Amino acid sequence: MVLLQNKQIGPRKRPAKSKTGFVTPFAPPAKIPKLAPANEESVPQKIASQSEAASEENVPRKIASQSEAANEESVPQKIASQPELESEASNLRQSQIVSATEKMISVLADAGCTLINPLGPPCLPSDLHKLRNKLQSVLSSDSSRKSEFLQGLSSYVNSHSNLRRILSPSRRVGLGSLRSDSLARVLLLVPSVQSDIQNLLLEKLPEYFDVDPAGKDIARLILNQFRWLDFLVDSEAFTEKLLQVLSISPVHLKKEIIGSLPEIIGEKNNKTVIDSLQDMLQEDSSIIVPMLDCFSNLHLDDMLQDQVITVALSCIRTIDAEHIPYLLRFLLLLATPTNIRRIISHIRHQLKLVGALNVWTTQQSKMKGKSVVNNEEASILDALRTSLRFNKVICQETLNELKSLEKVQDHKVIDIWLLTLIYMNNEPLQKIVEKLLKKKILEGCIVETMFDQCVSGNTDLARDYLPTLLSISEYLLACKEDKAREFGIHMYTNLFKELVDSYSRQEVLGALITHVGSGISHEVSSAMDVMVLLALKYSQELVPLSSHITGILDYLEAFSVENLHKVYETFSLLAFSAEVTAGPFGSPISNELLVIVRKQLSHPDLIYKMGLIGTLKIVSYLGDAKTTKLLPSS
Repeated sequence: MVLLQNKQIGPRKRPAKSKTGFVTPFAPPAKIPKLAPANEESVPQKIASQSEAASEENVPRKIASQSEAANEESVPQKIASQPELESEASNLRQSQIVSATEKMISVLADAGCTLINPLGPPCLPSDLHKLRNKLQSVLSSDSSRKSEFLQGLSSYVNSHSNLRRILSPSRRVGLGSLRSDSLARVLLLVPSVQSDIQNLLLEKLPEYFDVDPAGKDIARLILNQFRWLDFLVDSEAFTEKLLQVLSISPVHLKKEIIGSLPEIIGEKNNKTVIDSLQDMLQEDSSIIVPMLDCFSNLHLDDMLQDQVITVALSCIRTIDAEHIPYLLRFLLLLATPTNIRRIISHIRHQLKLVGALNVWTTQQSKMKGKSVVNNEEASILDALRTSLRFNKVICQETLNELKSLEKVQDHKVIDIWLLTLIYMNNEPLQKIVEKLLKKKILEGCIVETMFDQCVSGNTDLARDYLPTLLSISEYLLACKEDKAREFGIHMYTNLFKELVDSYSRQEVLGALITHVGSGISHEVSSAMDVMVLLALKYSQELVPLSSHITGILDYLEAFSVENLHKVYETFSLLAFSAEVTAGPFGSPISNELLVIVRKQLSHPDLIYKMGLIGTLKIVSYLGDAKTTKLLPSS
């Protein structure tokens, strides 16, 4: 230590740029400064810490100011570059679409289909099965390739003309002009893309909801692709998608789709279809006819069939009258021994159209010179007639239903028509119908006003069913019961009134002449009652037809005194009515009546003194003030 202190070797100079102190190897150790207490800081430390804090605060400020400056400088650059970016993105998308379309065309070409055909739809190979297998192999093995194919096809059909091309029947190579399936239908039979193609076409359908001819044509072409496919990969999803499109379709297309559902969905998802159509029917009753056609062509189990019948029965009162014939045919077609009584009961209680025309409407129509023609009622009766004709079970159950009715208010106008239709179509059941009708008349359940509602104003109906109505009238007029004969008299009188054509009235008079010639006292009396009523009410209409009844005057000997009064009364009324329009030589019927009366009065046999009855009738009408006014002034 002494040596070191005495020798005093000078320190080495450090480089000027060195910031660290250089301690000589032989220098004494530096003095250690005295440490301040823990709660006190040395001045240099305070200065250093304050300097560091200040620098830390200044750093973010500098960064922020630099960022703001940078932002202010970059705003115009961003605004300037945004259209360029959008243009670049659009070009990129367009190139991707073009690329996908080209790949789709390439896949079809490799499989044997030429998509781009300037002469028309795509050209398909003669072996479609081989084409579908190739497409299935390519598209099912590579998901990316399948995605590109579908993307290309979707962009391709954005053009209306391209969509029509793939929907139209194509020509097959090697088969000349023979048409085959469309390209769309071929793709629908490729399992790996069937669901995607179905969705693509269904999503295209709303674009052609317009009623213009072109739109309707493409919409129909799309719909035709789904008919009678060999298989459905996911029938449930397809049915759900189809029903969604159906719910928003216009009425004209909705009806066509509903009618085609059995051909499109096959035998699955019937419950879903029925429920969906039931909901649509509540919103729009005009779809009832295609809906019934759809239900008729679906394979339904007993439960679904019962549901369908319930839906149809609920529509009887709500749908338009023009649709009721279709509804009745549908219901009676589904009728079985277990549900027929239920169906007949609903038809009787809810069908209000038959005989609905009231007397006031009929009178107003006649005053205006118009005949009331109700084609809807004729169609309804024709639907019932055809359904009853070849189904004896329905006829028998209908009769049983009518037999079970006991209260007068339970009987309807349609009951007369049902009995008439059964009588018309089933000869073995005619006796049962006659007895049942007479029973109901005698009990007061079927009255004359109900028959009036059947034929009043319904001239065409009365004419169409005249032979059957006359047969029923003949039966009632021949009954021994007065009430039944009175009903028959009313039927004859009303038929003559409603049927204004000569042929129908001749038929009515011919049936009455048959009764007159029967020789049965009560039957002859009832027939002559009808003659008197017709002569009193419709003498002017009866005079031109008098030649059809003058034959009665040749058989006066067979009449009782009571019936002779009716005969002379009838012909006296006709004779005086004919004189109004007769020429200078009188009317034929009045001349014939006078000749017969003179012969009878001059005949020596007592039996021919019946001419006295005729004379008294003529004199009584001569003295009648009303009749005198009808006579000519001469």
